[in-house]
Amino acid sequence: MSTEVTVQSTLFESLVRYTKPGTKLRADFLAAGYDVDKPRATYPASVYLACQEAAVCHLFPDRERKESLRELGREMVRAYFDTLVGRVVGMALKMAGPERAMKRVALSFSSVVSPVDIQTEQLAPADWRVRFRGYPFPADAAAGTCEGALRQAGATAPRVEVERQESPNGFDLRIRW
Repeated sequence: MSTEVTVQSTLFESLVRYTKPGTKLRADFLAAGYDVDKPRATYPASVYLACQEAAVCHLFPDRERKESLRELGREMVRAYFDTLVGRVVGMALKMAGPERAMKRVALSFSSVVSPVDIQTEQLAPADWRVRFRGYPFPADAAAGTCEGALRQAGATAPRVEVERQESPNGFDLRIRW
């Protein structure tokens, strides 16, 4: 029997900070199972997926889906760094730099989404592969999140490619800067 993936409320807080939901998006979030005014500590991944989909449809109705998900990932990590905890984490990332930040990718993702299997492999200086298994969210959103976090860590031009996609919940990202 597999354990359901859960999501910490900090991910939802970042989503709300970025989207600044009006009446329609708040209603969509509530229909998905997330009450902006009464957040819980954790949620099933399915609730976050539904809220993510509502946000993408609301914010980027005319954009290509992969591009929208990547933008959402970048902006959510930026919004996270505006929170109290995020400011502390952001300062630590700046001090650590991109290489050390990459060594902590699994811990970073696992702190808000669990259980997941994330493995990092350094291929060369400033060149990494990150394997996500049991991760129920789109690869492009994770790619945007990694881009945003690496910028925070001091990488000037991070490039994140979805190198391999496995159904249903696995993918590899190739990360360079």
